Amino acid sequence: MKLLFFAATLAILPISSYFFTEKYIWSGNSNYAAITAICAANLVLVAYIILSVMEDKQSFKEAEEKKLPETKKQR
Repeated sequence: MKLLFFAATLAILPISSYFFTEKYIWSGNSNYAAITAICAANLVLVAYIILSVMEDKQSFKEAEEKKLPETKKQR
Protein backbone atom coordinates (compact mmCIF):
# COMPACT_ATOMS: atom_id res chain seq x y z
CA MET A 1 0.00 0.00 0.00
CA LYS A 2 2.87 2.36 0.78
CA LEU A 3 4.42 1.65 -2.59
CA LEU A 4 1.19 2.59 -4.37
CA PHE A 5 0.95 5.81 -2.36
CA PHE A 6 4.51 6.82 -3.18
CA ALA A 7 4.11 5.82 -6.84
CA ALA A 8 1.02 8.01 -7.15
CA THR A 9 2.74 10.83 -5.31
CA LEU A 10 5.77 10.53 -7.57
CA ALA A 11 3.51 10.72 -10.62
CA ILE A 12 1.36 13.64 -9.46
CA LEU A 13 3.51 15.92 -7.28
CA PRO A 14 6.29 16.85 -9.73
CA ILE A 15 3.90 17.57 -12.61
CA SER A 16 1.53 19.60 -10.49
CA SER A 17 4.36 21.50 -8.82
CA TYR A 18 5.82 22.31 -12.24
CA PHE A 19 2.63 23.84 -13.60
CA PHE A 20 1.67 25.53 -10.34
CA THR A 21 5.04 27.18 -9.82
CA GLU A 22 5.41 28.10 -13.46
CA LYS A 23 2.11 29.98 -13.43
CA TYR A 24 1.93 31.46 -9.94
CA ILE A 25 5.44 31.65 -8.46
CA TRP A 26 7.99 31.94 -11.27
CA SER A 27 5.80 33.98 -13.69
CA GLY A 28 6.29 31.73 -16.71
CA ASN A 29 9.95 30.83 -16.18
CA SER A 30 9.98 27.15 -17.07
CA ASN A 31 13.58 26.59 -15.97
CA TYR A 32 12.82 27.43 -12.34
CA ALA A 33 9.58 25.47 -12.51
CA ALA A 34 11.49 22.42 -13.78
CA ILE A 35 13.98 22.73 -10.92
CA THR A 36 11.05 22.88 -8.49
CA ALA A 37 9.58 19.71 -10.04
CA ILE A 38 12.93 17.94 -9.76
CA CYS A 39 13.19 18.90 -6.10
CA ALA A 40 9.66 17.62 -5.49
CA ALA A 41 10.48 14.28 -7.13
CA ASN A 42 13.66 13.92 -5.10
CA LEU A 43 11.78 14.78 -1.92
CA VAL A 44 9.31 11.95 -2.57
CA LEU A 45 12.13 9.49 -3.28
CA VAL A 46 14.05 10.45 -0.14
CA ALA A 47 10.89 10.13 1.96
CA TYR A 48 10.28 6.64 0.55
CA ILE A 49 13.84 5.54 1.26
CA ILE A 50 13.75 6.86 4.83
CA LEU A 51 10.41 5.19 5.49
CA SER A 52 11.66 1.90 4.05
CA VAL A 53 14.81 1.93 6.17
CA MET A 54 12.84 2.71 9.32
CA GLU A 55 10.37 -0.07 8.54
CA ASP A 56 13.21 -2.52 7.91
CA LYS A 57 14.87 -1.66 11.22
CA GLN A 58 11.57 -2.13 13.02
CA SER A 59 10.94 -5.55 11.44
CA PHE A 60 14.53 -6.60 12.23
CA LYS A 61 14.04 -5.59 15.86
CA GLU A 62 10.79 -7.56 16.06
CA ALA A 63 12.48 -10.62 14.57
CA GLU A 64 15.27 -10.41 17.14
CA GLU A 65 12.73 -10.24 19.97
CA LYS A 66 10.96 -13.37 18.73
CA LYS A 67 14.12 -15.45 18.71
CA LEU A 68 14.47 -17.88 21.57
CA PRO A 69 17.38 -17.24 23.90
CA GLU A 70 20.34 -19.53 23.31
CA THR A 71 21.37 -22.03 25.90
CA LYS A 72 24.87 -23.36 26.37
CA LYS A 73 23.88 -26.68 24.82
CA GLN A 74 22.71 -25.05 21.61
CA ARG A 75 26.01 -23.28 21.00
